[in-house]
Amino acid sequence: MKHYSITVTELYDNELKQLTIYGIEYSNGERKLVITDITEDYKRLKRLVDLCNELELEVSQLNDVVEDFLSE
Repeated sequence: MKHYSITVTELYDNELKQLTIYGIEYSNGERKLVITDITEDYKRLKRLVDLCNELELEVSQLNDVVEDFLSE
């Protein structure tokens, strides 16, 4: 069962250029956690989300996984 998905936020920078920023959402019907504004790299974040679902990552580990992702 997939609990992780990608969120999309549309922002504008100081020069009014549109930016698309992706985040991760966890939802299992009872609990929901959203971490927004992680990256502009959809493909890289998609691989992470797919891996989280494949490994059935515990939501309690999500913040650490995102920190590691950002430090790469």
